[in-house]
Amino acid sequence: MNSEKCYARALELRKIAGGSHDLVALAKTIGIKVNFESDYKNLLGMYVHVMKSRFIFLNSRLDAYWLPMVLAHEIGHDQLHRSLARYGLQEFELFRMNDSTEYEANAFASHLLLDSDEVYEALREGMDITALSQTMNCNINLMLIKLNEMHRLGYDIRVSDTADSHFFKKIHG
Repeated sequence: MNSEKCYARALELRKIAGGSHDLVALAKTIGIKVNFESDYKNLLGMYVHVMKSRFIFLNSRLDAYWLPMVLAHEIGHDQLHRSLARYGLQEFELFRMNDSTEYEANAFASHLLLDSDEVYEALREGMDITALSQTMNCNINLMLIKLNEMHRLGYDIRVSDTADSHFFKKIHG
């Protein structure tokens, strides 16, 4: 999926959410059942589409910092890659950047969580990427993805750093 379609779909969901940042409620509103599981050791989240039912399974140990990013990523799989999971259980590794479906889910998550105009204005005011990530309560790698996507969408910004393709693998639920 191209950047414009990914961005447009994320904006549609932001409108459905009506300004709310409650992604669990948003998922339920669009027909996804969200389950928290306590027995996951390394798995942060998983999207499944089976028998016309859509599920997101989340590690119950995710904190308030990581939960929105993981959940937004899994919602991205639902919105962008549902057909890949239609014949049974499909698990996606989180944030593996060399896989186009993972990059697209990350890009979607960045658009769902981060307002482009707010990000752009903060950059124009001189905020660096580290401060911007801290201010907007997201991992710097997700911010780098957002900035790369904004560049693709025509914003006059250049990103010199690249995201760490394994940043989600470095956290523990």
